Amino acid sequence: MVIGASSVKQLDSNLAALDFEIPPDARRKLDEVSAPPSTSLYSMFTARYQSWIVSPGLGIGDRPATYAPPVFNGAAG
Repeated sequence: MVIGASSVKQLDSNLAALDFEIPPDARRKLDEVSAPPSTSLYSMFTARYQSWIVSPGLGIGDRPATYAPPVFNGAAG
């Protein structure tokens, strides 16, 4: 069974429907939602996962207001 246009008029109509361009913003959104899920074991380290599961609302690299870098104690050891 072959599916296609049954008349020249229908063929012209079908070909005219191909003359369409998806706007860049819509294409970007479609690409985002249709991206295949990561199969990596380390997908939990991606920015998307971190912001979704680990720390909702925080960006990667954000630190709490009370954060202070560790102090190196050269005498310990």
